[in-house]
Amino acid sequence: MVKNITFSAMLSVITVLLFTSQMFIPVFGILISFFSLIPLILVYKLTDMKYFVISALTSGFLILILNDMFGLIFFSTYLLPPVLSIVYNKKNKIPHIIFFLVPVASSYFMYKSFFNIKMFEYLWPLIGASTFVVIKFYYIKISDLIMKGLKAKGF
Repeated sequence: MVKNITFSAMLSVITVLLFTSQMFIPVFGILISFFSLIPLILVYKLTDMKYFVISALTSGFLILILNDMFGLIFFSTYLLPPVLSIVYNKKNKIPHIIFFLVPVASSYFMYKSFFNIKMFEYLWPLIGASTFVVIKFYYIKISDLIMKGLKAKGF
């Protein structure tokens, strides 16, 4: 139990540090923030679902404290649903559809709120859908590579 708590705490802090880098590193910080949720997937694979939920809530709360409101919206509605779609592997399709539609709606919300350019008006839902698919694919591949490396080292 102590081992699981330690894993979830350390990986939650890594998640917050990677995501907070978007505030301090201008261009590469946004790219790094896309990879910030991989430690949360590792929490799920190394421990259990309850530790994943605790880590996700703790990370969201710390991001709310350390970043601005845009960072929290970006984290919780754009980057977290692909992770939830990976973790929630039940047969029920309705949560997977909801996890897919949240980034699409979030991209449209961010368009209306921050980037109101008429030329891209109908392109934003497509950006949200493609981002969901790409992020989910790369999160699965990268977390599998990390787990394979941990198992090779006898972890």
